[in-house]
Amino acid sequence: MKVKLKWKICGIFVMVILCLAATAIWLYTPKKLKLNFDAAYYWSTKKFDDSTWSYREYATGHKYFLYLPEKYKNDKDNAKAKLPLIVTFHGSMEQAKAVSYARTFITPEFQKEVYPEGCAVLAVVARIGYFTDPHSMSLLIQNVLLQNLCIDPTNIVAWGFSQGAKYAVELACHEPHLFRGVISGSGFYQMSLKELLTVLPVSFYFATSENDKGIFEQGSPTGKMCGFWCRNSRYVQYKSRYHFWVELKDKTGHGEETAQDWIKAVVNRK
Repeated sequence: MKVKLKWKICGIFVMVILCLAATAIWLYTPKKLKLNFDAAYYWSTKKFDDSTWSYREYATGHKYFLYLPEKYKNDKDNAKAKLPLIVTFHGSMEQAKAVSYARTFITPEFQKEVYPEGCAVLAVVARIGYFTDPHSMSLLIQNVLLQNLCIDPTNIVAWGFSQGAKYAVELACHEPHLFRGVISGSGFYQMSLKELLTVLPVSFYFATSENDKGIFEQGSPTGKMCGFWCRNSRYVQYKSRYHFWVELKDKTGHGEETAQDWIKAVVNRK
């Protein structure tokens, strides 16, 4: 009887371990985003295309600047290109700086180094002084994907500064299948345990500064949590950098790895 009881206990233990392993694998496996068409984001009220950016303004109040590598400006429907997309979110009341933050990602050095065919870059402009309504923003980004089939909908990295950094994390929690990676510089979103479980497959790069009062106290717990639990994530904490955004040359804390190296690893991940 004792031998049978031991075998039963061992069997139950093995089953529990297998169930936990299966659950962990499921939680860490990226899920495919289902694109939702919304005609409101096809009805542009203002637009222009210059040598670098395509600007679109919609009746919904959304505005954005989109960069495509030269090769694909007239080949937007080339689904074989599978270009990664970098989406940038500016800080509060910084609508005028939306493009200036995004320019970092359209330099020849970044484009050639990070991905063989280059990257698409989307600079979103807040409808009011700051970003709101994650559901609406998710639809906007999805419709950009539907209008530019050369972009890979499974390979999107969000970059945000300050309120834009907070919003990028909030958006990832709202739509866990939207981003492959999220970069948060001086962000202050407070993620719940439930939200953490939904974004485990997402790679996060959190950076905060101890003398960034009010922001550090809110953002660092989420940064540490994601840095430890989420896939291929980084958390960097500075002593005195105050309120800052993540720059490509910044070190991730993993040897000589820079933020640009980290982005490259994320967008090229199979």
